[in-house]
Amino acid sequence: MSDKPIKAYKVDLESHDAFSCIVFASNSASARRAGASELDACWEDVELCRRAPAYDQYAPGPVPYGVLIADGWWFECHGCTQTVIDDSTHDADGAVLQEGTYVVRAQHVFCSQECLARHDASARMNVAAQAALIELVETKFPGSKIDSVYVYGDKLEASETGLGALSIAYFTFPGAQGLAEYRFGDGAYVSRMDLELFESRYCAA
Repeated sequence: MSDKPIKAYKVDLESHDAFSCIVFASNSASARRAGASELDACWEDVELCRRAPAYDQYAPGPVPYGVLIADGWWFECHGCTQTVIDDSTHDADGAVLQEGTYVVRAQHVFCSQECLARHDASARMNVAAQAALIELVETKFPGSKIDSVYVYGDKLEASETGLGALSIAYFTFPGAQGLAEYRFGDGAYVSRMDLELFESRYCAA
């Protein structure tokens, strides 16, 4: 194991800051690999990898987003995707949409406290919608066991062409060999090997 000190490096996929990150490593090669991974790219995609000693104090990372924003970095608001830079929110053309104080929570940046509140409210509604879908499936198919659920957005919606299932639950039922699915607004979908058992259990007159 190397005893070399961990230092900060700035890794860029292009010659500007649109696709960049700060990583911590003991050497440039390790930093390049780590940066490419963080940016979901390959080693060959990295254009620049250079020391960023101003951020050494934050090893082993990450650098607080508030520090990066103060240094001129920009981030997308986790709530509305607008650009957050230097305590302002901008549109795609760079026009200032909102003056105010951004909010950093964990590894997410929000353009305002209001946007954070909307995000949290939507997240709570999503959890409630998932719970409602679970209850619906367990009621319609007694004895079933939920494997997983997915709800897009903050309410239960039927599937839409081109968008796939927006509210779906995967479940098993007694005797089933595989997973069944229930798509809100569409009904249940069961594998051929379990279809006869499913119909005899839940569809018999």
